[in-house]
Amino acid sequence: MSLTTAGSAGRSRFDPFHPASVLSPMAHTVVRNGRRVLGRAQLHRVSVTGQAPNAVISALKSAAIGRPMADERAWIKRIELIRALLATSPEQLEILDFGAGSAHRFDNGAVATRHTTTRSLGQMTRSSKPPRWAYLLFRLVRELTPASCLEMGACVGISASYQAAALELNNTGRLITLEGAPTLAARSARTLEELLLGHRAEVRLGRFADTLSDSLSQLRPLGMAFIDGHHVERATLDYAEAILGSAGPEALLVFDDINWSDGMRNAWSTIVEDDRYALTVDLRSVGLAVVSATATERQRLCVAYY
Repeated sequence: MSLTTAGSAGRSRFDPFHPASVLSPMAHTVVRNGRRVLGRAQLHRVSVTGQAPNAVISALKSAAIGRPMADERAWIKRIELIRALLATSPEQLEILDFGAGSAHRFDNGAVATRHTTTRSLGQMTRSSKPPRWAYLLFRLVRELTPASCLEMGACVGISASYQAAALELNNTGRLITLEGAPTLAARSARTLEELLLGHRAEVRLGRFADTLSDSLSQLRPLGMAFIDGHHVERATLDYAEAILGSAGPEALLVFDDINWSDGMRNAWSTIVEDDRYALTVDLRSVGLAVVSATATERQRLCVAYY
């Protein structure tokens, strides 16, 4: 089955997110609501085979509807309160960045490539995964119930907190989140500790090239990976290859910003064509690639979400 859409869906009925946000213009809201309805209709028609693919589709359906249980809402509200507080902070951070940079011009793969920027804590917090996408990560962890998770790019710890909270509710599993900037790694660790999630998630400081291999060896077999923080075509494909080598028989790789640049679009196209993935789901800005030993067919979907 192949589903296509020109857009992606917006907020669902449940909206504890954005406690201090400004309402979008009416037209923008109408468009996003239309995408949300479209996404729900598409997902209603989807049928997949395999343990992990079914868990992923179940997570997408739940995320699109947006009706968490009471214990889930409690965690979400706690995380979003911290997000709101951090988003107002004027504290200046010097950030050592090994990624591609906002101009898509940094980090060509050379070992010594690096640059520094200065941004406020509030700015960095606002660049974290938005609530609807963070909630999707939460739902994926809840449905997949992975014993081990990896995140590449911690930022200030918001997306890691969503995943760690889901692991806590599952009463099993651990997360290692990798971060190259010392100031951001420290802030992420503090965020997790403030939420009392330090026993579920560990922040590791260093270039991905220096921390990924050891982290994967400790997480093997890996159940879920969120690949963010280094939006370069070759690097993304190399990370995927390394992760596949440590993935369990039923596993999920989540790729962020798949339409961020020509290189990322190329990387995602390569992933979609890779026969090792039983299911790929294009959500416009995020891509899901599922490994499944129990799937009996290979499927490629495009679904509206946000």
